[in-house]
Amino acid sequence: MASTKGYKTISGIAEFFVPLQESLHSDNFLYKSKREISLSCCGYRSHCYEQFEVERKWRLHQLRCLIVGENPSGGGQPYFYEEPINYDNDSVIVRRSLLQNLYEREILDSAILTEFREAGFLFDHAIRCRMSKDEVKKERQRAQQYKSDRVQNPTHLLPTVRKAPIVWVMGHVASNAMANLDPAFPKEKRRISCDPFPCPVPGSRYFLSEYLTRWNKHKWPEIFAAFLTFARTKDVFGQ
Repeated sequence: MASTKGYKTISGIAEFFVPLQESLHSDNFLYKSKREISLSCCGYRSHCYEQFEVERKWRLHQLRCLIVGENPSGGGQPYFYEEPINYDNDSVIVRRSLLQNLYEREILDSAILTEFREAGFLFDHAIRCRMSKDEVKKERQRAQQYKSDRVQNPTHLLPTVRKAPIVWVMGHVASNAMANLDPAFPKEKRRISCDPFPCPVPGSRYFLSEYLTRWNKHKWPEIFAAFLTFARTKDVFGQ
């Protein structure tokens, strides 16, 4: 076994190498290493979109409708494409609403995610980072003035926005993102919880509504009726 004495004879290499070894095994180095492989936007190792392999598992080549929400829920809440154990007791409100209402209107053969995919739907978020409720609230307020910092350059949406015949935009954050991507989605002041919404953005393939929550459940029939009327005017899902 070589001795450190032998190393010291080589231009002081051992004097450099031993402290380096110690630093590599220190808690400080391990902490920095974890930070270096984390995403700069949110600190997570990866976004849910990549973690759940949405591009490979849930996106059909023949995309018929892209739905853009706000952001994945934080605090350990399930992701949209994290299949529930029991769909009847689904805790993800937007998923439960979409699956059940599209099934009731005979767009899906069954109220499950695989049928959502087979019907040509894809769900994505304007912000792919998990965020706290306080952070989301701030971004929504900024987005109403088209000033959300987190959606200034939402290029992750471009490939699917370009391919989708129609795009359902849910909420102010998604509205801000889309307005930054496409001039066909003008930056106009909108109160999307009030008339005339839900409705199409005039002269475009965009449909705009509130985000689907438990608080606007009484509006779900109106929202889905308006969406399907719009989709059929674009020859999507038949007459």
